Order: sequence, then structure tokens, then C-alpha cells
Amino acid sequence: MLHRRFLLQAGGVLAAGVCLPPLAAWAQTQDSANPADKALYDFFQAMFERDLAQSPLRAMQLGRKTGYDQLDEVGPARAAADHAQDGADLAELARLTSPDLSERARFYAKLLKLRLEQSREQYRWRHHDYAMTLVGGPHTSLPVQLINQHKVADRADYLAYISRLNQFPRYFGQTEETLKEADAAGILPPRYFFPDLIQACRNQISGRPFQASAGSDAPLYADLKAKLEKLPEGERADLLAQAEQALTSAVQPAYLSLIAWLQGAAPRANPDHGVWRLPNGGAFYAACLKRWTSLPLTAGAVHQIGLSEVARIHGDIRAIMKKVDFKGDLAAFFDYTRDDDRFYFPDTPEGKAAYLQKARDYTDVIRTRLDAYFGLQPKAPMEVRAVEPFREKSAPSAFYNSPSPDGSRPGIFYANLSNMRARPIYGLETLTYHEGIPGHHMQIAIAQELEGVPDFQKFGGGYSAFAEGWALYTENLAKEMGGFQDPYSDYGRLVAELWRAVRLVVDTGIHAKKWDREKAITYFTTNTPMDVDGAAREIDRYIGWPAQATSYKIGMLKIMELRAAAEKRMGSRFNIKGFHDTVLRNGRIPLDVLAEEVEAWSKA
Repeated sequence: MLHRRFLLQAGGVLAAGVCLPPLAAWAQTQDSANPADKALYDFFQAMFERDLAQSPLRAMQLGRKTGYDQLDEVGPARAAADHAQDGADLAELARLTSPDLSERARFYAKLLKLRLEQSREQYRWRHHDYAMTLVGGPHTSLPVQLINQHKVADRADYLAYISRLNQFPRYFGQTEETLKEADAAGILPPRYFFPDLIQACRNQISGRPFQASAGSDAPLYADLKAKLEKLPEGERADLLAQAEQALTSAVQPAYLSLIAWLQGAAPRANPDHGVWRLPNGGAFYAACLKRWTSLPLTAGAVHQIGLSEVARIHGDIRAIMKKVDFKGDLAAFFDYTRDDDRFYFPDTPEGKAAYLQKARDYTDVIRTRLDAYFGLQPKAPMEVRAVEPFREKSAPSAFYNSPSPDGSRPGIFYANLSNMRARPIYGLETLTYHEGIPGHHMQIAIAQELEGVPDFQKFGGGYSAFAEGWALYTENLAKEMGGFQDPYSDYGRLVAELWRAVRLVVDTGIHAKKWDREKAITYFTTNTPMDVDGAAREIDRYIGWPAQATSYKIGMLKIMELRAAAEKRMGSRFNIKGFHDTVLRNGRIPLDVLAEEVEAWSKA
């Protein structure tokens, strides 16, 4: 669990008329000597560095070794301290926000104010946000972070890793405190989550050295052994013995304690699935929609948008059916594309390798076409990798990990290859563009490399409708760029968009309209080619992460709306590179702020 400010997924409205000048004018103000600006930017940086010092795991993610032998504080006391700090930061920001600030400085002051205000508001719902779900939580994210981000170059780095292992009891003890407070407030995840949560914990302490006779190594142990290979051979035996001691005396008891709490809490959990059942559940879901979409949309409005988009995309898929001369109805076409062997690589090491290579090929081709559509382009490289076996069950079908700012770690597009029958070939082109180029890698890597933008904005999370909306928008953009020449790949693009439209219907159905899990799964399988297992996996995500899934389609629709308005306003003056640079030049921002930015650019 990272510092709450870094994790904030916030919406918000920026005061009308506050927007950055066009790119040329913006660049000219980068070296401003305005004393008011300098005081404000010094505050921005001091706040960012302070927050990093309080979150060694976040520092590690950014490629720093600040507190490299420490884990974060993650319990209720940390949350309360963060809440108080947000209030103090707001007061200091107000003191530094003066009429003497440049337009650019006022813009970033407003963005920080929005983030802090939303963080303060989110504290109200800290118990409603489940600490552990079927798609993540500290029980899986902590080992994943250590395995992927704790780099070992020397003995000191390895000892720092062991020090972190020895802190698992404290870290998970604080997690248990958070769970207990939520439990006391009448808030637990649905009862059916618990067996899988318990199993996910057991997976981390299965294998050597926890069971000496096991046939394989536990995930952390395998990583510790692999990282020893970089150190002098004479040091390895002693270091491995220390690692084994930390695993068995600290990591294992920490997981066993968490398992025991989960086992005891499970009977108290509610069998219903939506957050409507929680105390103040309706208000909580409304807050979730605002947080994730950054727009003032009601559950009813989002539900209706979803229904309309599902109907439209079904029509586009029927056009593909005619193009490939398919005889049958939509349901039959879904069955055919889901079941026919021609659409899948074999579930073998060779098949998985072929899948990854095809993704790399798509990336290589689309990268050659970026110059015609983008001025801003990332320097950081991107790799395509398979999700590690130990986290396949809890990981989504695909996701992106950002590069480290120092260049030591590339951006990574991860594909979950645990079930190759869930990874149709026709969906791979879309997935590659969404997670990699021109999707998440373009947006996130560019944000980290921006000059003249405060670090809190470059590296801050939040505004999922911007980030996921951009990635979904680029699926359609890639078609403009010459992708999807195969009609079945174009069908895959439509299926992916359909999937995001269905999310609007089922997420609001579960959390606002009191649909149960089975009804949501049935709607998914009836309206998409996804099978029951895949649909269940998706629905489990939406149940544990209310409203997050609505951000994709809402964000895409808003970006397309803004582009269409700019094209209409500008006519022959419209430049696609200018539009994309305007969208990406500030990092993640709320959609209403993005609308102001695009409007200002189109009028300039």
C-alpha cells in the first residue's frame, strides 16, 4: 500500500478559464524567475520529496533507493496522519497562491488543490474501499513489488531486501488493523471473496523454504535465489541463509496471521455483492463514480450510456460479419470466434512465445507511424512480458507497469498467459496498442519525461478516466494509423470496445441496481463473446473495485467528443499532432480540465 496521495484516483472541477497557454507560449515560460512562482514550485518539490520519504515502496517504484531497507507504514495511524497532512498542505498552498503567480503556476496550484481536496474527501470512505480484493491487495502487491522493483547490485541491496522481509509482520499487522476497523464499521468484502483471498496468501508461503520437501520454490525465495547470482560466490551461502531465516521467521508468520483473521471474519461477511448493501452505500457509489470518471455523472446516466453503446457496437460487429461472409446471427458469431481453434495459439511454451512475439511485432510496426500523429514521444523503452506464474490467478488479462524515471527499468506490457483459450489472437492487436504504444506507455512515459511540470503532477496517480480513456481512445486511433487490416483483428477492436461498454451496464447494475453476480455474468456472456469463466473474473473485479471499470469508456467518449469539437471549430487548421500533444502535455488531469485545455488550444 502506497502513500494515499500517490494513489489518489480523483475527479474534480478546475475553475473556469484557468488553463495553460498554447505549447509555444508554455515553453517560453519554463525558466520564469517570478519569485511567487519559485516559492510555489519549491513547495511543490518539498511536498513531493517529503511524501517519497514516507513511502519507500513508492521511491523504489521511481527507481530511488530512499529507505531501501524499509517498508511503508500502512495502518490507520498512517491514514490519519496523511489526512492531517493534506489539511496542512492545503493551508500552505492557499498562503502561496497569490495574484502574482504566472498563469502556468496558477494552473498547477489548482491541480494540487484538487488532488488534496479529493484526498481529504476520500478519507471519509477509507473503510468502504476494500483493502483486499480478488484482483489485488497488499498480500499480493508487496511480493510483486519486491520481485519486480527491488534491484540487487551489491551485498547492501540484498541485505536491504532481507530487512524488508523482516518487516512483513509489522506491515501485515497494520493491514489487519485496517481490516479490523472496517469490520467494526460493518464493512467487509462479499463472503465469496474469502476462500480465494486465503488461497492467495497461502500461495505466497507454499514451496521451499516453507516446506523443505516441496518440489518448487516459493515466489519470494525464487527471486532471492535469482538475485544472488549477481553477487560474489563467496557471499551467497551466508546471504541465502539469512534470507531463508527471514522468510520462515517473519514472512510466513505474517501470512499465517492474516489467513487466521480472514478465516475468522468470513462468517460475518455479507453474501450480497454490490456496495449498495454497505452503510451509506448509495452515497459511496456516487462518490466512486465521481472519483473514477472525474465527471458529475449519475449511476442511471452511466447505465444508459452503456446500453446505447452496446447496441451501437453490436451493429458494427454485424458489419464485420458481412465482410467475412459469416452465415448466422450475432450469438452464433460470438460462439464461432470464441470456440474455433483458428483463433488461438496452443497452450504450450511455444504458443505462449508466439503470442508474445506477435505483440512485439505489432509494437514495432505502430512505432514507425508515430511521427505523423505525435510531437511528444517517450524516450523510455517498452518491453512485452508474460505475467509471472505465481500471480497469474489474481492478475488481470493484461496491464502496464511504468518505467523508472532513471531509465533502469523499462515500461512493461504484461500479458497473462495462464489460459491461452482466454487470449484470442484477434484481440491481441487491440491489447498491444492499449497497454503499450500508442496507449498507456505513450501517456505514462511522456508524463514522467515532461519538463517544467511539477513532480507531483508528473508522477501522481489518479484521474483514471484520463489514463484509461486515453488508452481506449488509442485503440480507435491505431485504426486510423493503419492498424487492424485483418477484419478479425478489427472485430477484436470492436469486442474490446464492447467489453468496456458492457462494464458501464454491469458495474452500475451491481452497485446501484442491486444486480447479483449471476445476473451480471449472464449479461456479459449474452452480449459479448466472453465465456463464463472470463466474465466471472471480470465481474469479481468490478465487485471489489466499484466504478473503476466505468472510467475506460467514459474517458474515451469524452476525448473523442473533444477531438470532434476541435475539428469542427478549427476546420482546415486542425492538426492531429497538436491535439494529441495538448492532451498529453500535462500528465493526468480531470476530464473537465482537459476540455478547457483543448478548447483553449483550438481557439489559439
